[in-house]
Amino acid sequence: MMNFYQFMKKARGNMSLWELSKRTGITVQQLSNYEKGKSAATIEKAAAICRALNVTFTIGS
Repeated sequence: MMNFYQFMKKARGNMSLWELSKRTGITVQQLSNYEKGKSAATIEKAAAICRALNVTFTIGS
């Protein structure tokens, strides 16, 4: 099973953190922290990231 921060980095592909920040309203620094696993995204923030990347992430087993 993949952690959200691993999933986010893979799903982002070539999109810059700056572009993702523009699409989500989440700061570049916070997105960087999520992607490095330094902090965990809330469900709401994770949902916003997934919408911006046009992907889904399933929580659970």
